[in-house]
Amino acid sequence: TGFVIWIGIVFLFSTVGFFSEQWYRRKRKLKKLLKSKKYRKFFDLGLKINDDLEFVGNINNYNVRFYLYEKYLKPNKYIDKHYIDIYCIPKSFDNFQNIIDKNKNISGIENAAWGYGIFSIDYKENTNNFIYPLDLTIKYLTEESITPLSKPDWESSYKKEITNKREKEEKART
Repeated sequence: TGFVIWIGIVFLFSTVGFFSEQWYRRKRKLKKLLKSKKYRKFFDLGLKINDDLEFVGNINNYNVRFYLYEKYLKPNKYIDKHYIDIYCIPKSFDNFQNIIDKNKNISGIENAAWGYGIFSIDYKENTNNFIYPLDLTIKYLTEESITPLSKPDWESSYKKEITNKREKEEKART
């Protein structure tokens, strides 16, 4: 019985430890998003924080999702990586290549790519101005006549395609 009690105590501490760590990280990330000056402009644009702690909303009819990812460097040392996804439908791939080429010249942007109805922007690690590159990208999308795509439309078309592709890959491996 002593062994069972010992296993129960270890299980209890590991479970409580895991959930309290997750709660602490989520609280720290939410505090960073709400109180940091560099994220306040997203509220001014009308974006809201969702349950996944991402800024989501519409800017000039484009459905936008801004999210923060903590990149692990070494124990207790993280770097914040920032990404923006803009949901849209291409008329041709050349339109997106023009926008990608233009985005290479914007300061603060590390990478820009398009795939499955999402135009993604990866910010450089020390970027503090997220609005200027976002505004320019939306301006480029509008100039190239890229059609905005709503989140439900994206989920009904592209997400289904991605899910089917993953399922086929899993079946091919087994």
